[in-house]
Amino acid sequence: MKKVLIAINNEFLRETYFQLFIEKNFEVLKAKDGKEAWGIFQESQPDVSIVDISLPEINGLDLLKKIREKQPFNKTPVIVFSQLEKKEERMKAMDLEANDFVTAAATTPAEVVRRVLIILGEQKSYRIAIQKNMMNAKELITDFGLTYDLKCKTCGNDLILYLIRDLSKGEDYFKISFICPECDSRP
Repeated sequence: MKKVLIAINNEFLRETYFQLFIEKNFEVLKAKDGKEAWGIFQESQPDVSIVDISLPEINGLDLLKKIREKQPFNKTPVIVFSQLEKKEERMKAMDLEANDFVTAAATTPAEVVRRVLIILGEQKSYRIAIQKNMMNAKELITDFGLTYDLKCKTCGNDLILYLIRDLSKGEDYFKISFICPECDSRP
């Protein structure tokens, strides 16, 4: 059974994530502050951790730094969680080698669970570069209501096609979207 550490400041969100991960057969470890999370991390060695930037005692970025210093080679996946999108926080998290950065305002708890499953290799996903001059690509762009340049509105990079297997609907069912490979923004 995989272990997930949920270190989120907001009790309601912490309990929401707890329930979702229990439903996916995870052993769930919870912490309400960074000091507690650090103790649980050292003692229990979770398979993945979700750490809130706004944790009291030790904030999420400092906690991520401590985790990375403890494990310079065998890195436990860490997802940094924030209530609001702040570009500087995202950049700092990525500099500290976070595996992902999610915001409560833009990412549903179910999507965070899917991302954890992907990081742990439990759910298949594909990222495909698009050749914009191909006829089918032009139709796909039109069907999605996107502009032909397929550029990220946030950072200007080329968007890619993102497919993720939705196991709740069967092995042959995929969700499809366009995402930015640099900042994970969606059009």
